[in-house]
Amino acid sequence: MKIKLPEYKWRIFFVTGLANISTAIAISSISLALPVMSDEFGVSMSAVSWIPLIYSLLPSCTLLIFGRLADLYGYKRQFMCGFLIFGTASMLLPLLSRGLAGAIMFRGVQAIGYAMMISITQAMCNRSFPPEERGKALGVNSIFVSIGLSLGPSVGGLLLSRFSWRAIFYFNAPFSLIGFVVCLLVLRKDELDPEAPRRMDWLGSLFFAIFIGVLAYAVNFSAEWGFASVKFAGCLLVSLAALALFILRENRVDLPLMNLNLFRNPVFSYANGASICSYIIQQMTNFLVPFYLMNVLLISKSDSGFVMLATPLAMMVFSPLGGRYADRLGSRRPALLGLCVIAAGCAAMSFMTAATSVAVVAAALLFYGVGNGFSVSAINAAIFSGVPREHSGTASGMVATMRNLGQGLGVAFGSAIMALRQSHYARTLADGAGAAGAGRVYLTAQRDAYFFGLCIVALAIFCMFRIPEKRPEKR
Repeated sequence: MKIKLPEYKWRIFFVTGLANISTAIAISSISLALPVMSDEFGVSMSAVSWIPLIYSLLPSCTLLIFGRLADLYGYKRQFMCGFLIFGTASMLLPLLSRGLAGAIMFRGVQAIGYAMMISITQAMCNRSFPPEERGKALGVNSIFVSIGLSLGPSVGGLLLSRFSWRAIFYFNAPFSLIGFVVCLLVLRKDELDPEAPRRMDWLGSLFFAIFIGVLAYAVNFSAEWGFASVKFAGCLLVSLAALALFILRENRVDLPLMNLNLFRNPVFSYANGASICSYIIQQMTNFLVPFYLMNVLLISKSDSGFVMLATPLAMMVFSPLGGRYADRLGSRRPALLGLCVIAAGCAAMSFMTAATSVAVVAAALLFYGVGNGFSVSAINAAIFSGVPREHSGTASGMVATMRNLGQGLGVAFGSAIMALRQSHYARTLADGAGAAGAGRVYLTAQRDAYFFGLCIVALAIFCMFRIPEKRPEKR
């Protein structure tokens, strides 16, 4: 009996969702295992921090490159390779790692598989769904990221308590196997134009990788070095020099890595600006809130984890709504609504004190989840609406790069502002000494961090106002 497969767009939806869940779990489940790995390998926490860091740095360098490769050579083949590399590294890391160097190496291989898949998940949805359903598809697709990020700490804690840190990596292997088999059996072969030139601009790719990689590296260590340090300034100069070389190269080659003319489209340019701003404030909040819950409100780690679930759970509900409204009304209005709700959450967090109830904190985090649910899917839909179909992979890689860079900047800005403002208020506040004074110093610095967040949200709102309001046309 012949089995009737679901409509093709839903097959795409399944495999991209599977990729998003598995890679997101791999991001958020590892944090609890780092102290255990540090003890087993006999290394410091700063040394073992390279395991999550390499998982962020390598994709930042390669997401746009893999997006372009998919445009040139096909999506199905790259997606299958991504699942295969990701799953193989997930198996080999716990099997063969006898020291930190081996773990970092296999984590880097896993990061390459992650980049190959995530660079094109949104492009595959964009190409498979009609324009009138694009926003809804991108919104629902982002649910899988929220599910993976929210499940990660729970999965990691459960596996760590019952088995060892190795089980956290083994857990990813079945997802990869299922994804590879599904891609092989049910996805169509890519229809490529046999006469179209397929030359990759590898020199431009190298310049772009240096630009993003060095910038991401500097951002990750900015709290340790300081923004005024020689190391940070040197990395910034190298990154800017690589960016200048990249722009010169792309303007001179016939088949560039990225068609820079895309940025002449105000929808594409301003939507990318709004995208990186929204991820900065999202990750800055994720970084600051656990410290406030555990160090100020004195809540346990497990209870803090449950409170933090308010944001991803709200995103799971409201991301499809944001995408649906973007399909009906255009991207501008739902994105602005979401950004205004995020601003309300920022304002609420800036007034938190040591006497604030946990319910109020959870309500503020719900604002972040609702706002991100409405804005992220609408902003992503705006980015793809300003890109021709043949550049979908490049646009998808750009979206993923903005997400990675924005998340890194969010942590860097949050930690730097807290360090600088606590140092300032410890000197200027009359009651800066003692436990009560230290608490006041911390809360005042936290207020300033969220005021900075409000400025970032205002910049995102400005970007969205610059996008022409236009309802999508059905076709």
